[in-house]
Amino acid sequence: MGRRRENRWQPPEHPEVERPRAYSLSEDARGPDVCHAVTPVPVWAWIQFPTFHVRVKAFAKSWTRDAVMVEWAQFGQQANAWVWRSAVKHRTLRADIDRRSPENAPH
Repeated sequence: MGRRRENRWQPPEHPEVERPRAYSLSEDARGPDVCHAVTPVPVWAWIQFPTFHVRVKAFAKSWTRDAVMVEWAQFGQQANAWVWRSAVKHRTLRADIDRRSPENAPH
């Protein structure tokens, strides 16, 4: 007969540590007249947390004259925040680079 395994994995007994949340601009700070993207635009964005800043690969989903709402993956989950427009720069997706390369041009 088989023997019961005593050393099976068990989940930790302590609660999971709460992850830091990114700061997001208030409605007054970001301003009126929000434009929403039909297709999200790939961007680099500086995200501010309570104790640090980090530059992430994100997608711009909405924007105003002064701010951009970006969405990115954080700790395996979707996160979003409104950041100042100056904290966001366009980026090119790898598929877009491959399509523009000279080797892929028609001969």
